[in-house]
Amino acid sequence: MTHYMGLVRKPVEIVQSNGESSAIFILLICNSSVAKKSYNGWMKSMLLPTYLLNHIQDAEALLPQIHSGSDAENLHQYRVALRRARSVIKVYLNESRDFEEALKFLLKSTNELREIDVLVMGIDAVRYPQLFSDLAPYRNALYQKQWGSETVQTHQNTLHRLIAELDTLQYVLSDKTLVKIALKQYEEAIALKKELSRKSSAKKIHKVRIRCKLARYALEFIEESSLKEVGKKIKKCKKILNHFGAIQDTANQLALLKDFCKSHASIECRALYKERKKVFEKLKESL
Repeated sequence: MTHYMGLVRKPVEIVQSNGESSAIFILLICNSSVAKKSYNGWMKSMLLPTYLLNHIQDAEALLPQIHSGSDAENLHQYRVALRRARSVIKVYLNESRDFEEALKFLLKSTNELREIDVLVMGIDAVRYPQLFSDLAPYRNALYQKQWGSETVQTHQNTLHRLIAELDTLQYVLSDKTLVKIALKQYEEAIALKKELSRKSSAKKIHKVRIRCKLARYALEFIEESSLKEVGKKIKKCKKILNHFGAIQDTANQLALLKDFCKSHASIECRALYKERKKVFEKLKESL
């Protein structure tokens, strides 16, 4: 492992679509002393690909650890790694739509799995023993249906392809501009957050949540890249996102419970639905 521009880099062979290896790209990542002697524009252009490679490889390492019997945290961290990469692409590399769409597809295909995990983890097994017991086979069946060997292989192939295409993601932004863009994302997200109220529509809340996510991950990129210390701003974004996340998770749980209770009607199911409904309304009031 080597360090580059404040980032830890894990050596990897990058192979282009024509089968030829990208030797220059590998050299720049794996040998920081050589990179520093390179043309200044090249050295700057490696910041984003290096950051993206870190997180895509993190996702790749987590992939084999995701299955119905695994810790739900594995899937969560897999999604976080993908979301960090996708957010940075959306903020800085708008023209790389195919790359961003591929990451979006991987995330979308795991949405329901994450939602059922969050629901199960949020249930008190002592208060709702029967419901908790009923949800276990329901969760396992969902994993078997949506996370089979073909799906896992598709994710693996997509991650390999994205790694191989990283050397095409070049740009001419300076370090100063990278920081400026991230700070602008933050300022715009905070301004949008201030416009929200308990009467705001779910669509508007979701839009602001997405903007706050982009701001957070852009800020984390420039912080991890040692471009600027923005810890306080990141902390503020996380606080806002935690609240938004609670609203979104509760809304998802209500939808899941409503559907689940149709086929598994019980006093416990109805009671939990009513409880979550009250929580949801309270969360919206505190926007």
